[in-house]
Amino acid sequence: MNSIATASLCAILLAPLVGCTDRGETSDKPSREPRAAAPLLTEDYARHRSSRISDISYELDFRLGTEERDFSGEVRMEFELSDSSGELTMDFIGGSVHSVAVNGQSAESDYNGFFLTVQADALEQGANQVEIAFSHPYSTDGRGLYRFEDPVDGRFYLYTDFQPYDANHLFPCFDQPDLKASFTTAATVPADWTVVSSTSESAVDDLGETRRWHFPESAPISTYIYALHAGDYVSWESAAGDVPLRLFSRASLAEYVRPEDWFVPTQQGFEFFENYFEIPYPFGKYDQIIVPHFNAGAMENLAAVTFSERFLQRGMVSRQARRSLASVIHHELAHMWFGDLVTMDWWNGLWLNESFATFMASLSLGEATEFKESWLSAYRGKTRAYGADERETTHPIEMPTADTATAFANFDAITYNKGSAALKQLNHYVGPERFRQGVSAYLKEHSYGTSTIDDFLGAIATAAQLDLDAWAEEWLHVPGANTVEVEFACQEDRLESLALIQGAPPEWPALRTHKTQLGLYNFRENGLTTQLVPIIYRGQRTDADIPEATCPDFVYANHGDWDYVRVKVGLDQLSALRDKINVFEDPLSRSMLWQAIWDMVQTGRLSPTEFIDIALENFEAETNDDIAQQVLGGIQGSWSYMQEFIEDEAHLRDFATRLEDFLWNAFLSAEPGSDRQHFLFDRYVGVIEHDTGLDTLAGVLGLDSLPEGFVFDQDRRWNVIGKLASHSHAKAAELVAAERANDPSDQGLRRAKTAEVAMADPEETRRLAEMLLNPPEGLSVAEARSISWGLYPRAKKEQRLAMAAEVFPQLQEISDNVNPLYFWPIMGGVLGTPCDSGYLEQLQTAIGESDSLHPILRKRLLNMRFEIQRCLGVGEVLKSEFGG
Repeated sequence: MNSIATASLCAILLAPLVGCTDRGETSDKPSREPRAAAPLLTEDYARHRSSRISDISYELDFRLGTEERDFSGEVRMEFELSDSSGELTMDFIGGSVHSVAVNGQSAESDYNGFFLTVQADALEQGANQVEIAFSHPYSTDGRGLYRFEDPVDGRFYLYTDFQPYDANHLFPCFDQPDLKASFTTAATVPADWTVVSSTSESAVDDLGETRRWHFPESAPISTYIYALHAGDYVSWESAAGDVPLRLFSRASLAEYVRPEDWFVPTQQGFEFFENYFEIPYPFGKYDQIIVPHFNAGAMENLAAVTFSERFLQRGMVSRQARRSLASVIHHELAHMWFGDLVTMDWWNGLWLNESFATFMASLSLGEATEFKESWLSAYRGKTRAYGADERETTHPIEMPTADTATAFANFDAITYNKGSAALKQLNHYVGPERFRQGVSAYLKEHSYGTSTIDDFLGAIATAAQLDLDAWAEEWLHVPGANTVEVEFACQEDRLESLALIQGAPPEWPALRTHKTQLGLYNFRENGLTTQLVPIIYRGQRTDADIPEATCPDFVYANHGDWDYVRVKVGLDQLSALRDKINVFEDPLSRSMLWQAIWDMVQTGRLSPTEFIDIALENFEAETNDDIAQQVLGGIQGSWSYMQEFIEDEAHLRDFATRLEDFLWNAFLSAEPGSDRQHFLFDRYVGVIEHDTGLDTLAGVLGLDSLPEGFVFDQDRRWNVIGKLASHSHAKAAELVAAERANDPSDQGLRRAKTAEVAMADPEETRRLAEMLLNPPEGLSVAEARSISWGLYPRAKKEQRLAMAAEVFPQLQEISDNVNPLYFWPIMGGVLGTPCDSGYLEQLQTAIGESDSLHPILRKRLLNMRFEIQRCLGVGEVLKSEFGG
């Protein structure tokens, strides 16, 4: 991409607060300007700092307890300094500095709440030593060191989370990925606690009411993957070859942990990755810790990976849930080599770190585990990337990342799923074995160091003996997704010609080089005949050289999902699919075809009512549970559109009855104990909006028996109660109170809070909304999310619109004063995306008047605008169908 296009994208996505530069500019011009006091690190300053510092080691000593608001500790850092002519800063946000010594001499604490500055006259060229005594509050937002007290038994659990720039919430450090360091750790904790870090403990001293844990020096690692977890965890043990494995959870959830669901895929992943990378696991031990209130799904802390408790089910565990867990396990395990052993030198490499782990998880899952359908679930992730790539907030896969705030905003479907799709495309382009050889060579060359995208592509290019510069430019540096449609002509019953027509959005008009498989299909009485034709296409039109073939009944331009492209299916092709979609034996093909039909709804080419008709006609014959879930999701999405725009209440009620009866009867007739039985019930709960169905749900809670095999577990009970609460059903308040008493767990308390918020009167709803807009000290992100989920159900749309009108003028103040981790509860809970043209006008005005918002907040606002515009577009189709 040229610099003008890059600058244009930057202007759209990033606030002036963080600035924009062309690709590669900052690395050539490290700054010596005084560092601005701000809760971020710029690439410019990071490059300058890393040009001066090397050979870093940290000796850490922590004191962690149960009652203190703060934890405390000391850090002794040693490093080599090539240039002692200027001051040096250590990152440390939101803590207190009690003493500083530099090279054995006491120094003044020059600390501004964001970083600590050591003056040049205290430093020496060559070896330096800095000792700092500090304290810091425990985290309430999940960054740094988070502390959780279990309401069930009063036990405490602590864990760290640092990506991209939060290790400095634990201790003063040089918090940037290219300044790798060794870590030696000690921690004094209550005697019944366990401490987990990036190495195995070497000793534990019994001090009576406390114990002091010692951890030996680690390999050189980046600050963001260092780990310190502590608490009254319970554990399980196993091994992967010679590598000891441990699994931890809090005690009150131990009964829901199925260790085999964790250890088996971990062991399979170890075997696969060690063979694929040709490098034995390098870090001695491997721990996995399941933690409460985790902001993400999981985090690849070196040898001490954290997982969200959402991977634990308090009841029936479906195959889809086990596969999802196995996929995340393999994703994080892949990071041990690709991310931890070899690390990006700056956050513009985030995509490669996450995309590669995403790609490898799909590859390893399909080849090394029972989940051979891994590429089907990977395709579902790719559809999220297509959705992100059509918005104005899209961005190149590889892009300038001016600072850590911008890096935080780039944790999205482009970074994970589109990047993974690009690597899959590259894997097919160069060949799987040459791709593997290149990856292995790259990891071996850069072990324990950092690298750039050029290092990675250079290794692949060398292995493949190909020049990949052009591929990288069009796939990594240009945003947007191409479209492709097929034109073909037949002479009698023989295929005469076939061409691929490539398109691109006007904002990002690049036409790329693609490698794909054409699928030529003929419908027969006994099934389907398929001819597959690999092809490379480029430019606007590519005429395919097809071997002699029968005239196909249907052609699909991406069989097997090699390509990253939106395949356009016309209305004439839809008529062929309508009663033939289940003839396609390959589940991936069916999933892609269903997605093509759903795309027609979202682009206004097909009415939601027509989608529901097609779905209900074909659902019973669909044998794959993943696709059945996909189809049901389309039904539920279509129904949501209809409720927004169909004004005839009688018609809506008739349609609701049709859907509710269909799903309830399908639930009753499903195989007892099956995954399908359970997700049909979940979808039934999801579509109910009218009194009859709500009364049925209320009655279900009191039933002594339900269909054979159905597990009406605690979380499903809360789903039902939450639905009743969102409609202020007559029995809702009583049911919430009873269930809160029955389920005093943290999950139960948060689900009860969401339900209570949904039932709140206008005055209380307003108070809660205002609290989210200005979060008080002590309000955790988890609590804020629980409030936001219940704040404005559909029945409170008018209240939401009135509040939004007041909030839009406050966006700059929110951006300047609110922790970015609370933006989601504000945007999703207070503002939301009501499908309302007046709301859209106010949002447009707010975006136009707010040009210096935090990148995360601005990106979310732009995405909200896109979602509302799309909804209104679908509404025009429904209005033309029903009037209004």
